[in-house]
Amino acid sequence: MDEHTLRVLEYEKITTMLAERAACALGQQRARELMPTASHSLVAERQQETAEARTLIGAFGQMPLGGIHDIRPSLVKAGVEQPLTPHEFLDLASTLTSGARLKNWLQRHAEKAPLLADRAKGIEEFPQLLSDIEMTIGRSGDVLDSASSTLAAVRSRLRTVASRITERLNQILTSNTYRPMLQEAMIVLRDDRRCIPVRAEHRREFKGIVHDQSASGATLFMEPLVVVELNNELRQLEVKERQEIERILAKLTGGVTRLGERIHSTTEILAGMDLANAKARLADDMDATAPAFNRNGFVRLRQARHPLIDREVVVPTDLMFGGTIKAVLITGPNTGGKTVSLKTLGLLTLMAQAGLQIPADTGSELAHFDQVFADIGDEQSIAQSLSTFSAHVTNIVRILRSAGMRALVLLDEIGAGTDPAEGAALAKAILGYLLQQNARVIATTHYGELKEFAYTRNDIDNAAVEFDPETLRPTYRLLQGVPGSSNAFHIARRLGMPNPVVDEAMRNLGHAEIETGVVMQRLEESKRIADDERRRAERLSGELEELKKRYEARLRDLEILRREAKERAAEEARVLIRRNTEKMENIIGELRRVGKEGRKTQSARKKMKETSEDLLGGIGIENDPLPIEEADVPQSLRRGDRVRVLSLGGAEGEVLQDSADGEAVVRVGMMRVTVPLTALRVGKAAPPAPNNGGGRTAIRSGSPSPQAGGRGPGGGGGNLALAKAQNVATEVNLIGGRVESALPRLDKYLDDAFAAGLESARIVHGKGTGALRQAIWQYLKGDSRVASFAMAHEGEGGAGATVVKFKE
Repeated sequence: MDEHTLRVLEYEKITTMLAERAACALGQQRARELMPTASHSLVAERQQETAEARTLIGAFGQMPLGGIHDIRPSLVKAGVEQPLTPHEFLDLASTLTSGARLKNWLQRHAEKAPLLADRAKGIEEFPQLLSDIEMTIGRSGDVLDSASSTLAAVRSRLRTVASRITERLNQILTSNTYRPMLQEAMIVLRDDRRCIPVRAEHRREFKGIVHDQSASGATLFMEPLVVVELNNELRQLEVKERQEIERILAKLTGGVTRLGERIHSTTEILAGMDLANAKARLADDMDATAPAFNRNGFVRLRQARHPLIDREVVVPTDLMFGGTIKAVLITGPNTGGKTVSLKTLGLLTLMAQAGLQIPADTGSELAHFDQVFADIGDEQSIAQSLSTFSAHVTNIVRILRSAGMRALVLLDEIGAGTDPAEGAALAKAILGYLLQQNARVIATTHYGELKEFAYTRNDIDNAAVEFDPETLRPTYRLLQGVPGSSNAFHIARRLGMPNPVVDEAMRNLGHAEIETGVVMQRLEESKRIADDERRRAERLSGELEELKKRYEARLRDLEILRREAKERAAEEARVLIRRNTEKMENIIGELRRVGKEGRKTQSARKKMKETSEDLLGGIGIENDPLPIEEADVPQSLRRGDRVRVLSLGGAEGEVLQDSADGEAVVRVGMMRVTVPLTALRVGKAAPPAPNNGGGRTAIRSGSPSPQAGGRGPGGGGGNLALAKAQNVATEVNLIGGRVESALPRLDKYLDDAFAAGLESARIVHGKGTGALRQAIWQYLKGDSRVASFAMAHEGEGGAGATVVKFKE
């Protein structure tokens, strides 16, 4: 991007704001170096980074970027085999550990930030290096004894020697012989050797080496002869300690050197993550949005705000051009906001192409420009002896030579600084040349001729900054489609110019020019009213869209509730059917057990009928059936028709609405179901067929008549079950069979006896060796149908038979 444009649009202030939101020096440097790009794919990638980071911050808070340092200088040192310091190793370990933590965090949230999570895969982990650093460097930056056995041994001897020196010096300090010679009872260090302060007059008596003296000469700092050898040994041990530490740090640095490129790659990824987080934080602080992009030169800014002006003060701007409109000419009074509108478009374009979101409403769209040029402000250069006009022309010449078909050119006060007629003529030529290059141009001017020029061309749109004649102040709003007036007379009056002077000036202006000014003011007022109405319509449209979304969401919720209620009702019906079916089975068992007793049989059948009616009533289904044999497949159905639903066993229901698309909505009891017409039957009710019990069957729709051999309870199925109960013997004889063949026969017999409702049965197995009896007993222990079993009484076979009692 053009450096002059970046400077006059104050892009550097944006990167400074961005750097302030970075978590570490890595991100701060990336933020200051962030530049707009002409690459369409790179812009899209940068915008995605910002959007994903903002999503993560909104959902989970700030990214875990703590503990990351700029370790690149340490990597450079390691690259030239210069040992790192312990604190540099601690920063390195902290950065690598934080990188691994950030990687895991992004992988867990990959569904919300796929691009960032994919990048995080490149963050490498270095467990061995981190382990070595942890074993070598303490948290306070000291080299640990565990770094090597040699260091541990040297430090152990150091502590011993130091202790012995201290012990001997303390003996001197507490000795009655030496105490009068001492200036003060304390141990001091001089030249890294432990000494005692001695009075100067006792120098010969004390016997030691003088290492220093006080300023007055009254005190000598002497090393007693008794500790000289120990101090010498201590100094040698300290040298060995330093040498061993240097060796350890050099070895550890070698590990960093070997991994240098991989660590540097990880560091660069961490810098990019910090930058993405900073971009998201800046977007949040600006209440920014992600703009849409196009490559056809179309621009639409909705309520765009200049990012360097206080949000409480800035007036949002709407601006749109593109298609046939390639240029916008903004006119209006000074201090009215023309230049701010110009800078807002330019700076937001640079921000967007740097991957930053822009302070504008949702729905804003920007063109992807390969070049952005700006000629704004007073470009007078005293050093180059150029006037304001010359400076502007020099810059415009550079722009004209460089601008291509995908260029955005911003020209402030085009043609100003010279004779108005010549300046206007030159401005027309400049605009015409840029439009021939297919550039997009936004220009500001005071020249009336340029307003007329814009009206004569289809590719230039007039615009004005609004001026309030009531308050005599600009509103800073941009009105497109009408030219603006400079309002010089209004502004002069507001600034205190005497009325006679202003009145004379107005008389000096031609009558036609005054009328033109009035017409333009009226046009501005009409445009302002139209824009207000448009914004109101857009607001109402947005509110209606929001209401529509809320209504659709509630409809979806109601549909979910309806489905859940339907499922609960179906489950309740299944539970009810299952419970009543169990009752029926018990009644059938009773019928089978008392099949030869007519009076009890009738009582059991009555109970079965009542239970069946309870079942049908519980799920809300009528008892009167419509015979399937006489029913027809419906071609269409109308609301209120009575039908039978084959998929529900012939249950009768009522059609709730006219059939459509080969389906009908039917209410069956308490259930509402949608059924294909092919699964429905219509027809008149037939008289119920008599059953063996002398009454009507209790089972409704679809239950075949007893004569047809149906299996429904109380009908033919009941007679078959009763016949089976009468045919099942009360004992089974397994004598003479082997265990392998006897047990399957036993299982079949138990199944028949249990189904027939027998209360007990006798198993004859004989005495023999007892093996068959033991196998049978073992089998009966695990049979769920058997309540208990025992050896038969002597009169029933004794040890040769077993009596089984079945569960109810």
